[in-house]
Amino acid sequence: MSATYRHIPVRDLSSDQLLELSKTMKLSLSREDMEVVQQIFRGMDREPTDVELEVIAQTWSEHCKHRIFSADVHHVADGKEENISSLFKTYIKNPSEEIMDRKPGFVLSAFVDNAGFITLDDDLAICLKAETHNHPSAIEPYAGSNTGLGGVIRDILGAGKGAKPIANLDVFCFGAPDTPPEAIKAQDVIHPLGIMRGVVHGVRDYGNRMGIPTVNGAIQFDPTYIYNPLVFCGTAGVIPREDIDKEMRPGLKIIAIGGRTGKDGLKGATFSSAALGESSHEEDHTAVQIGNPIEEKKTLDFILEARERGLIVFLTDCGAGGFSSAAGEMLSVTGGELFLERAPLKEPGLISWQIFLSESQERMVLAVEEKDLPELQTLADTFQTELTVLGHSDDTGVLRVWHNGELVCSLDNSKLHDAPIKKLESVFTSGLAKTGLDLPADTLAEDLKAVMADFAIVSREPIIREYDHEVQGNTLLKPLAGASADAPQDGSVIDIDGSDKAMAMACAILPEWGKTDPYAMGTGTVDECVRQLILVGANPDKIGLLDNFCMGNPEAPQELGRIVECVKGIARAALDFNAPYISGKDSFYNYFETEDGPINIPVTFLCSGIGVVDDKTHVKGSSLRRNDSLLYLIGNTEDEMGGSVYSRIKGIKDAKVPQTDCVKNFALYKAYYEALCAGLVLSAHDISEGGLAVAAAEMAYSGKGGIELDLSAIPTAGGWKSPAVPLFSESTGRILCEVDPDLAAEFETTMAGYPCARIGKATEAHSIVAADNGKTVLTSSVAELKALWKNGLTPYY
Repeated sequence: MSATYRHIPVRDLSSDQLLELSKTMKLSLSREDMEVVQQIFRGMDREPTDVELEVIAQTWSEHCKHRIFSADVHHVADGKEENISSLFKTYIKNPSEEIMDRKPGFVLSAFVDNAGFITLDDDLAICLKAETHNHPSAIEPYAGSNTGLGGVIRDILGAGKGAKPIANLDVFCFGAPDTPPEAIKAQDVIHPLGIMRGVVHGVRDYGNRMGIPTVNGAIQFDPTYIYNPLVFCGTAGVIPREDIDKEMRPGLKIIAIGGRTGKDGLKGATFSSAALGESSHEEDHTAVQIGNPIEEKKTLDFILEARERGLIVFLTDCGAGGFSSAAGEMLSVTGGELFLERAPLKEPGLISWQIFLSESQERMVLAVEEKDLPELQTLADTFQTELTVLGHSDDTGVLRVWHNGELVCSLDNSKLHDAPIKKLESVFTSGLAKTGLDLPADTLAEDLKAVMADFAIVSREPIIREYDHEVQGNTLLKPLAGASADAPQDGSVIDIDGSDKAMAMACAILPEWGKTDPYAMGTGTVDECVRQLILVGANPDKIGLLDNFCMGNPEAPQELGRIVECVKGIARAALDFNAPYISGKDSFYNYFETEDGPINIPVTFLCSGIGVVDDKTHVKGSSLRRNDSLLYLIGNTEDEMGGSVYSRIKGIKDAKVPQTDCVKNFALYKAYYEALCAGLVLSAHDISEGGLAVAAAEMAYSGKGGIELDLSAIPTAGGWKSPAVPLFSESTGRILCEVDPDLAAEFETTMAGYPCARIGKATEAHSIVAADNGKTVLTSSVAELKALWKNGLTPYY
């Protein structure tokens, strides 16, 4: 039998030779990392096997260990220096734990499992997880996004002792679909149109075939995403509260269930922890996995039935790093032995490290009692999925991996899971923040058409229609509504079987803001997500958030500086909204090496969240209900045009990005929620991208009527020069609310003391009309605006 592994000499290599070895083997380990590896094996007085080097590289990879967020950062912001020990602990974990202490019993699990859980009711808990599959999707859009969604579904399936996936979300960041091919500054880069179509089809096919509704999401466009598209996939789940806690112990059998192991997905974790380049499509295609949703559906059914029967002690998904990550982490607190020759293979001839590190999909790893193996095997036969006993846990604290009688890996967990701490430099310099700009007031109708037709605003309906958003039969608020079922909503609501409560889902992403004010991007994005959850009916005191970050090169101080400022913003927002982060993920090195230098994506923060809807009558939606109702604007509108769609279209630079007072906004949202619970709200729409003019038009897309606006009645603290500001400013904390005239007095009483004013009414005329101090400044046909909005993506998809 030919050898399936080899020893790699490292003990006598120079520092340069160690770094070259890392590059040759595509380990994505730094010089300093390799020197620590060398010391480990000098201490063991032997050379490592290739399996051990691959296991260490996977375990220490940025994708798996999140070393940028755990690094010691020396940060200089506008000349002021500070040292930060772990961005994650300082700005995400610690604030969230402070909030959890304030709200005992709400968060049932966070930061210790595949996903975090919040209380739904006395018996059930809900969870949400979102991850990225950026590099694979850049190389193979269909397979990359297909397995991205499959992987996050397994995250939910591996949370607790097996949560049931009940809803999906997806957020995509692409180059514009009309990008001229000659504008792409690198060879062998897939055109954004091909990326978009492949990614959407990949997510569609996996979610639909799994029978999980896709109900929430967003799409952003920016030229830098041509080279590094971002593909966020998320899944929500539900679980009995008694099945959340799990604990490993010695003496358990380690089994694999689901798909077979092959050569797809080799070095996926380390591949995702490095930059892309012109050679990536040719050299790294084996890092992309191949999905099979039907196999995963069988695995899902097996897991849920095994959980119901009490047959699972511990489980996790088999994703990045394959068995190395899943079994390695599972055995990290105990130790154990695994036998690779037992793993069912897609094809013969895989060598040791390939079997152990392959990221072939649809696999789960479980720890079970030996006595339960016969019943588990019967279940596997019933659901027609493959079950294999890979090994067992013990009390040695050592991970031992055997292959055909040879010990191919023997690593002490204390060393394997203790990656070196990175030391990084970051710099941030505030830019100008202009207000009081002389904006044109005589082109507002044309400006609204331009904004409405922009890729940032246009309807996502052609893509939404690819997804089944009603499978499982529990979608209370769909992505599109209105008389023609094509008007946009702020979030979604999922009914939960066995509960009188429901789950709200929403997300927000504002990468344009981060280009000039990443702190404001952080607070504003959290604010928008929280606002949308409350708008679709969530109790403001029952919200759990997710943080997902993507950026270019984190070792470039100016790039890292933007992340540091953003993370500070989301920490402040979480504390002020009393909404903890229960899970999250980051993806760095989203930059592309060209002959002219690296192209970094904008620092991109996605905030998604779930909330508890206590009463399903609180679910109102964002579409205008009547043509004789009153419209109220809640929240202040300010001269903050930075980062807005209007400013980008007009070429306005250095304008002030909206600033967010989360404390004031949260008080405002609670007052709105009180009005909602009292039955005083017909419908309400979040004012975000595009501003008030876009929000009003989108409400009118319901088909019920038009809207008249009085800009001079809009609440403001600072005012403005041009009516373009109240129409197109994207100031945070604002809600456009529809109220029955008979309930107006009671609504105003409920909102007394807060910035809230009657600014208009619904009309029978299907038009958007805006007046400023009695002078009409804008008149637009709803039908004309809707045609621009509705058909914006149609030619490309």
